Amino acid sequence: MFKGIIAVMLTFVIIGSSAAANEEAYNVNPGMWETTYKTEVSGVPPEMAAMMQEQPKVERECVEKKIIDFSPGDMTKECSFNSTRHSANKMSWDIQCKGEGGNSTGHGEVNFNGNTATGWFEMNMQGPMGPMKIRNVFKGKRTGPC
Repeated sequence: MFKGIIAVMLTFVIIGSSAAANEEAYNVNPGMWETTYKTEVSGVPPEMAAMMQEQPKVERECVEKKIIDFSPGDMTKECSFNSTRHSANKMSWDIQCKGEGGNSTGHGEVNFNGNTATGWFEMNMQGPMGPMKIRNVFKGKRTGPC
Protein backbone atom coordinates (compact mmCIF):
# COMPACT_ATOMS: atom_id res chain seq x y z
CA MET A 1 0.00 0.00 0.00
CA PHE A 2 2.91 2.40 0.72
CA LYS A 3 4.13 2.48 -2.91
CA GLY A 4 0.55 3.06 -4.10
CA ILE A 5 0.11 6.02 -1.78
CA ILE A 6 3.37 7.57 -2.97
CA ALA A 7 2.21 7.15 -6.57
CA VAL A 8 -1.06 8.86 -5.66
CA MET A 9 0.78 11.75 -4.02
CA LEU A 10 3.09 12.34 -6.96
CA THR A 11 0.21 12.10 -9.40
CA PHE A 12 -1.75 14.72 -7.44
CA VAL A 13 1.14 17.10 -7.28
CA ILE A 14 1.81 16.99 -11.01
CA ILE A 15 -1.58 16.41 -12.61
CA GLY A 16 -4.13 17.01 -9.91
CA SER A 17 -6.49 15.70 -7.30
CA SER A 18 -10.07 16.66 -8.00
CA ALA A 19 -12.79 14.04 -8.14
CA ALA A 20 -14.52 16.06 -10.82
CA ALA A 21 -13.05 16.05 -14.29
CA ASN A 22 -13.90 19.74 -14.73
CA GLU A 23 -11.24 21.83 -16.34
CA GLU A 24 -10.45 24.97 -14.36
CA ALA A 25 -8.11 27.91 -14.96
CA TYR A 26 -5.44 28.20 -12.26
CA ASN A 27 -2.70 30.77 -11.71
CA VAL A 28 -0.11 28.58 -13.47
CA ASN A 29 1.98 29.95 -16.32
CA PRO A 30 2.46 27.43 -19.15
CA GLY A 31 5.98 26.14 -19.78
CA MET A 32 8.46 23.63 -18.39
CA TRP A 33 7.95 23.05 -14.66
CA GLU A 34 10.36 21.48 -12.17
CA THR A 35 8.88 20.19 -8.91
CA THR A 36 10.89 18.97 -5.91
CA TYR A 37 9.29 16.55 -3.40
CA LYS A 38 10.40 15.59 0.07
CA THR A 39 8.77 12.68 1.92
CA GLU A 40 8.73 12.14 5.70
CA VAL A 41 7.45 9.00 7.43
CA SER A 42 6.42 8.72 11.09
CA GLY A 43 4.64 6.20 13.29
CA VAL A 44 6.97 3.31 12.49
CA PRO A 45 10.24 2.18 14.12
CA PRO A 46 13.15 4.51 13.22
CA GLU A 47 14.93 1.83 11.17
CA MET A 48 11.82 1.29 9.04
CA ALA A 49 11.22 5.04 8.64
CA ALA A 50 14.81 5.45 7.42
CA MET A 51 14.26 2.72 4.79
CA MET A 52 10.97 4.24 3.63
CA GLN A 53 12.13 7.85 3.44
CA GLU A 54 13.44 8.88 0.08
CA GLN A 55 15.90 11.52 -0.93
CA PRO A 56 14.22 14.64 -2.35
CA LYS A 57 12.89 13.78 -5.79
CA VAL A 58 12.72 16.13 -8.78
CA GLU A 59 10.11 15.77 -11.54
CA ARG A 60 9.91 17.78 -14.76
CA GLU A 61 6.79 18.27 -16.86
CA CYS A 62 5.60 20.53 -19.66
CA VAL A 63 2.44 22.42 -18.70
CA GLU A 64 0.85 23.54 -21.94
CA LYS A 65 -2.07 25.65 -20.70
CA LYS A 66 -3.57 27.35 -17.65
CA ILE A 67 -6.62 25.12 -17.95
CA ILE A 68 -5.77 21.99 -15.97
CA ASP A 69 -7.89 18.85 -15.69
CA PHE A 70 -7.50 17.67 -12.09
CA SER A 71 -8.91 14.17 -12.40
CA PRO A 72 -7.76 11.17 -10.32
CA GLY A 73 -7.66 8.65 -13.17
CA ASP A 74 -7.46 4.96 -12.20
CA MET A 75 -7.01 5.65 -8.47
CA THR A 76 -10.80 5.89 -7.97
CA LYS A 77 -10.97 2.08 -7.68
CA GLU A 78 -9.46 2.15 -4.17
CA CYS A 79 -9.82 5.81 -3.22
CA SER A 80 -12.52 8.45 -3.06
CA PHE A 81 -11.70 12.13 -3.46
CA ASN A 82 -13.30 15.33 -2.29
CA SER A 83 -11.78 18.44 -3.78
CA THR A 84 -12.38 22.08 -2.97
CA ARG A 85 -11.19 24.86 -5.22
CA HIS A 86 -10.74 27.98 -3.14
CA SER A 87 -9.57 30.27 -5.94
CA ALA A 88 -7.31 30.40 -8.97
CA ASN A 89 -4.44 30.49 -6.45
CA LYS A 90 -5.36 27.64 -4.12
CA MET A 91 -6.76 24.14 -4.18
CA SER A 92 -7.18 21.58 -1.41
CA TRP A 93 -8.47 18.02 -1.28
CA ASP A 94 -9.33 15.11 0.98
CA ILE A 95 -8.85 11.45 0.11
CA GLN A 96 -10.03 8.18 1.66
CA CYS A 97 -8.61 4.84 0.53
CA LYS A 98 -9.66 1.31 1.42
CA GLY A 99 -7.57 -1.71 0.57
CA GLU A 100 -6.44 -5.12 1.70
CA GLY A 101 -3.41 -3.59 3.44
CA GLY A 102 -5.54 -1.22 5.52
CA ASN A 103 -7.42 2.05 5.30
CA SER A 104 -6.03 5.55 4.95
CA THR A 105 -7.18 9.15 4.92
CA GLY A 106 -5.36 12.21 3.72
CA HIS A 107 -5.45 15.91 3.00
CA GLY A 108 -3.43 18.15 0.74
CA GLU A 109 -3.12 21.69 -0.50
CA VAL A 110 -1.51 23.44 -3.48
CA ASN A 111 -0.86 27.18 -3.77
CA PHE A 112 -0.40 28.49 -7.32
CA ASN A 113 1.55 31.73 -7.85
CA GLY A 114 2.05 32.06 -11.62
CA ASN A 115 5.66 30.88 -11.97
CA THR A 116 5.82 29.00 -8.65
CA ALA A 117 3.71 26.52 -6.71
CA THR A 118 4.02 25.11 -3.19
CA GLY A 119 2.07 22.58 -1.23
CA TRP A 120 1.86 19.48 0.90
CA PHE A 121 0.03 16.18 1.09
CA GLU A 122 -0.39 14.03 4.20
CA MET A 123 -1.69 10.45 4.48
CA ASN A 124 -2.64 8.75 7.75
CA MET A 125 -2.65 5.00 7.25
CA GLN A 126 -3.93 2.21 9.45
CA GLY A 127 -2.47 -1.15 8.54
CA PRO A 128 -1.24 -4.41 10.02
CA MET A 129 1.72 -2.64 11.73
CA GLY A 130 -0.49 0.05 13.26
CA PRO A 131 -0.86 3.75 12.41
CA MET A 132 1.63 5.44 10.11
CA LYS A 133 1.82 8.98 8.67
CA ILE A 134 3.41 9.97 5.36
CA ARG A 135 3.89 13.68 4.64
CA ASN A 136 5.01 14.96 1.26
CA VAL A 137 6.07 18.59 0.89
CA PHE A 138 6.71 20.02 -2.55
CA LYS A 139 7.65 23.18 -4.38
CA GLY A 140 7.61 23.84 -8.09
CA LYS A 141 8.85 26.51 -10.42
CA ARG A 142 8.53 27.34 -14.08
CA THR A 143 11.98 27.00 -15.63
CA GLY A 144 11.23 28.27 -19.17
CA PRO A 145 9.41 27.24 -22.31
CA CYS A 146 8.68 23.60 -23.14
